[in-house]
Amino acid sequence: MCMGETDGKGASTSTRDDVARCANGCGKPGTKRCKGCKAAFYCSVACHKTHWKTGGHRAACRKTRAQVEAVRVTAEMVRSPTRDTSSVCIICLDVGDAPPIQSGCGCRGDAGLAHVDCRAEACAHRARGGIRDGWLSCGTCHQLYTGRMKLGLAETLWSIHQDGDEQSQERQWAAGVLAAALNDQGRCAESEAICREVRAVHRRMKTPDPDRVVAADRLLANILIDQGRHAEAEGLYREVLGAQQRMLPPNDPATLRTMMNLGNVVHTQGKLAEALARYEDLRSIQERVLGPDHLDTMTTSFNIAATLSAQSKVDEAEVMLRDVLKVQQRVLGAEHPATLTTIYSLCIVLTKRYAFGEAETRCLDLLSVQQRLHGPHHSLTESTAVLLEGLRQFKNDPPLTVPSIAHTN
Repeated sequence: MCMGETDGKGASTSTRDDVARCANGCGKPGTKRCKGCKAAFYCSVACHKTHWKTGGHRAACRKTRAQVEAVRVTAEMVRSPTRDTSSVCIICLDVGDAPPIQSGCGCRGDAGLAHVDCRAEACAHRARGGIRDGWLSCGTCHQLYTGRMKLGLAETLWSIHQDGDEQSQERQWAAGVLAAALNDQGRCAESEAICREVRAVHRRMKTPDPDRVVAADRLLANILIDQGRHAEAEGLYREVLGAQQRMLPPNDPATLRTMMNLGNVVHTQGKLAEALARYEDLRSIQERVLGPDHLDTMTTSFNIAATLSAQSKVDEAEVMLRDVLKVQQRVLGAEHPATLTTIYSLCIVLTKRYAFGEAETRCLDLLSVQQRLHGPHHSLTESTAVLLEGLRQFKNDPPLTVPSIAHTN
């Protein structure tokens, strides 16, 4: 929240009769403008603070800034000779003030394009009908949102609940959704701060809900992993898994997710034999309970392949990655983030097997898709470019240093 006076060159200080009135409703002239949205005027810092905290300006300011940014992006598109005017939001059927973005779910092509505000309105409608998970997954393909759409929906959800009772289940859930989305965008410090505050609220409650305490601990452990604090995360996961196995029915989805996370953290620390055993036990349960085509089952199979590759069992790893890729291309689509991750990992395994022809072809195809989706300077695009360059250099000057396959959550 920032506010400042302006001068005669476009600022808000004025003595004219048509000066804006204080947005807080006190009736006084608004001689100071909010530096965030630059649309609301106030007579004093006190009125600005009051309107920010209790008058709804916090959410309005964020929305106005987002609209201004959308106009800027749209203007850049208009100037761009490559602007695509055929893509419209699947919900409002219009381009709107800003072009729609991919939802990052399993909807393919233009079917996945939507405005964040349109998705948010649909999510709010579904939530009123008791479908709260609509904020997390697409109502059409039932896959989780990812990327910018996931973060945009999380920020909207938090703006709805942030001023509510800190101990309410809805507010704590919204905070957890935002923490997870921020973490996915690499904003780990912000994510950890939110998660630790949620845990602190749980512990201040007279009768804390064990399920919510466990959920907060699990989310914090995920964030610690992304910061490289694996030993801390492993300890939390073991505590969480023990609590879930005591409290929840056998094969509960939350327990299965924690089993996956614990396998990941021991894999990261080089405990490959334990990781492989945990993954294989988990996959046998998932195939029976969730089915072989479920996203979680595919993720576990992918992690088994990553562990086999790390143990230099590249033939077994290749077979498993090809099986996973077939299912992902059919269920998620050819350009889903999980599908692209599997293609990149298959390129690594093919390189380890010296199958350079197929590895180079797949790398080129993957690089083309990533450049179109993310741009040339995105970390994923750059990783593929580095692998491709290494492949080409190896043909003339071995040996080649091949990256390892990273497990996924």
